[in-house]
Amino acid sequence: MKIRVFHDYHDDKLLPQKYMISFRKGELPWDREKVFVAVSAPFEPLGNEDFFPDTLAITVTLGDMILSIDKPGKFGILLSPLKQRAIDGGVDYWDIEHLIIQVADLEELLQMNVFIA
Repeated sequence: MKIRVFHDYHDDKLLPQKYMISFRKGELPWDREKVFVAVSAPFEPLGNEDFFPDTLAITVTLGDMILSIDKPGKFGILLSPLKQRAIDGGVDYWDIEHLIIQVADLEELLQMNVFIA
């Protein structure tokens, strides 16, 4: 897995907007309930023009993410809602190569004090 953070200008400041987790087709263990991803920084600022238009991506919402007291420094992504969104959209989830998270959602999650095991 490779993690990139895409930046854009907001009020004349270059700010992180999208957190993208990239992987090869079939690499994400879709048969699991959830996957955990390490949060690490700093990130090279990439612009929206650096997105990969010829590959499939799916958005991860705040409701798709969890924290676990057993996994410090990581956040979890629930895979079943992503699979269902892909199916509902007529996409084979095995073809997805990127998970995209709004940085604001990730920051909100990481500031929460609610942990699940």
